[in-house]
Amino acid sequence: MSQGEIFDVCIIGSGAAGGVMAKELCEGGAKVVMLEAGREVPPSEFLSHKWPYELPYRGLRGEKQAPFYQGDISKSITYADSDDVGIDRVRVLGGRTLHWNAVTLRYASRDFKEWSLQGVEEDWPLSYEELEPYYERIEQIIGVCGNDDHLEILPAGQHYLPPIPWRCSEHILKRATSAMGIPLIAVRKAALTRPYDNRPPCHYCGHCMDGCDVASIFTTPDCMLPKARATGNFTLRQNALAREIMVDNEGTAKAVSFIDTETRTEQQVKAGIVVVCCSTVESARLLLNSRSPQHPAGLANSSGAVGRYLHGHLGDSVSIYLEELEGRKPFNQDGATDHVYVPRYNQLLDKGKSDVAGGWGIQVNFSSYMFPHHASSLPGYGFAFKERVRRMQPGYLFLGSFAKVTSSSQNLVTVDPNRLDAHGIPTPVVRFRFSDNDRALWQASNRSMLEMLSHLKGKVFPNSRNAPTGFASHEVGTIRMGKDPRTSVLNSYCQARDVKNLFVTDGSCFTTSSEKNPTLTIMALSLRAADYIKEQRKRGEL
Repeated sequence: MSQGEIFDVCIIGSGAAGGVMAKELCEGGAKVVMLEAGREVPPSEFLSHKWPYELPYRGLRGEKQAPFYQGDISKSITYADSDDVGIDRVRVLGGRTLHWNAVTLRYASRDFKEWSLQGVEEDWPLSYEELEPYYERIEQIIGVCGNDDHLEILPAGQHYLPPIPWRCSEHILKRATSAMGIPLIAVRKAALTRPYDNRPPCHYCGHCMDGCDVASIFTTPDCMLPKARATGNFTLRQNALAREIMVDNEGTAKAVSFIDTETRTEQQVKAGIVVVCCSTVESARLLLNSRSPQHPAGLANSSGAVGRYLHGHLGDSVSIYLEELEGRKPFNQDGATDHVYVPRYNQLLDKGKSDVAGGWGIQVNFSSYMFPHHASSLPGYGFAFKERVRRMQPGYLFLGSFAKVTSSSQNLVTVDPNRLDAHGIPTPVVRFRFSDNDRALWQASNRSMLEMLSHLKGKVFPNSRNAPTGFASHEVGTIRMGKDPRTSVLNSYCQARDVKNLFVTDGSCFTTSSEKNPTLTIMALSLRAADYIKEQRKRGEL
């Protein structure tokens, strides 16, 4: 990267949003530079296939994912006056696509219209019908397995790969859900079940969230960046921690100031367009730290909405050890973590009578079979105890609920100028409280899982928490799009109203959240924004 070079586009962040943007804009002829605060962790350095007993703390301290949390990223955040939420901030080339569970669910039409349908939050400035073509394109680019289950609450694509085979415990679960009138479907997941895009199919090792060393699960470094590089238009700068987006006298973005984390020097890169894809909290932090005479409250923050409306998912879990699988000889249940999914169904049972807005979905068996989770909850010791643990282990069945969290301006991210990270940049402060609606959904989702398991024979291990937790890497909303300029930052193309050459396409752009995982929607919105940028550049308006 030469010192005086001016790029057409600077993309900050290399995760799901940044990867889509880089591929599309490079293929569209733009000269693109990508700034990534971390460095690449090549597949040869993944700890995916290490058994728990090979790791220093038997895998109980996140050793397998530790290489994805570089520098002081895990420490440089504060939670103040906050409920039990956690922000998964990674620093590595590829972002959270290196350790995501790859469940790829479309938002339903109703998820974009919370105010119109339930009188809560706000409607999105775009509809499902406008985003549907981009969902379809993204699914074909990344490769998604699953079925069209003809569910209004979970719209389907037209080009799915074959679904992942079900485990024994999941067939047993199906008996219970069918008797209750609850759908249980094959999961839709960005995991290959046959060769696709020069990548091999999944070999079902069960390490999906620890880095896929054969690229069977979609990641940015495996699937997007090679296509961007092939154009000759792509420049990657690793170990480049964005400090501030700089503006000209008119308040238009002109450059990004960043810290080279290896040399600890401050540098700049100039670009005609800046696309922020750092993740929900980090993107808000960057804009709030980008103060100037033209933007005294932070970049693109004339509404005061930057940092506000933080929300995402709340969750709970329960497990059972099925009696009919007890004592079986060991067999491979690792698989691709989730194989089946329980879509939201409370709207069918409530039939409009519930006072609670939103719902929950249930992901099944994404907890590893390699660890005897029940061992710490069973009484006893010695030979008899070990025999009981071994006998029960084949019957393991795990349910994890993901429920909607409502969006509130009181839940926010700010920056603390008195608390700096290792490179002298003010760090984020999270303030978040669950609403009454959130807590009601959490209680309902927990009851629903226990009710399902009550139809099965086995020992149930409910969660002992007395309050919800969030956000399960699914936080959204701090630089949101919207119809009202007074309560939002971006238009429907993820373009900042105050700064026309600034775009934000990660989860922070969401107006509201649903119970569905956000990553597919992030990529669809990024693809739509990329098309808009390409068209605006052709017209000479960007």
